[in-house]
Amino acid sequence: MAEAETETGVELFNRVIGIAMGVPGITVDRAAFLRREFSVYCRPEQLDLIVRDNPVRHLSMDLIDRVAKDVIQAERYKVTAISAATGLPSNPAAAAGLAVADMGQYSAICLRACQELAYLYGMPDLLDEHGEVSSATINLLTPLLGIMFGVQEAVKVTAKLCEKIAEQVVRRLPAVAFGHAGWYVLVKQIAKIIGVRMSKQLFSKGLSKVIPLIGAAISGAMTYAAFGSSAESLRKHLEENSRFFRGEGYMEKA
Repeated sequence: MAEAETETGVELFNRVIGIAMGVPGITVDRAAFLRREFSVYCRPEQLDLIVRDNPVRHLSMDLIDRVAKDVIQAERYKVTAISAATGLPSNPAAAAGLAVADMGQYSAICLRACQELAYLYGMPDLLDEHGEVSSATINLLTPLLGIMFGVQEAVKVTAKLCEKIAEQVVRRLPAVAFGHAGWYVLVKQIAKIIGVRMSKQLFSKGLSKVIPLIGAAISGAMTYAAFGSSAESLRKHLEENSRFFRGEGYMEKA
């Protein structure tokens, strides 16, 4: 893990996110996702309404919470399977590379979960006009990712982000103009702390991958536990901040 240890938090964050961006299926189509998740609970006209507006204004919080927890569990199984597959016996040098690749794939699923949970709790489209995750999208997803990595500073930033979006009544999140450089400084600070947390996780995962025969099981178990608790933490914070998206006229005015 010497290579990862020589990188700054921001450098490691950028490298891991670069890997994550190359993972297929990282983007979540908001309309298709909401229709799929609520299709068994809602009539077609209700689906049209929550896609045009947002779920928290038209559905019970109990239902949204139930769907959110199902989404978390589905993503949890996926990320655990990936981690176990890369947790094969190897030499220390190869294990370091596997751990970084593993973290990249883990972060990709975290980014996807951030999008899915954000949509369930009221946020507008997180993708750019081409339906892709852009650099602006990453800047806006970083505070959410920060919550998943236990960055306390990300909690207040996410709350302000939700409040700002609700005030501006926008349909597409990257279009939000924050108006000052301070926002981007905060994002970089959160990215740096996430990078430090990643470095510590990489060290633990790197060790697990060189243990003969049981490396896959250890890596998978670590990922299963970490993802479940971190995604649930994000879910709770987004549920709390969904109050900003229940205001009259949100989205429908756009």
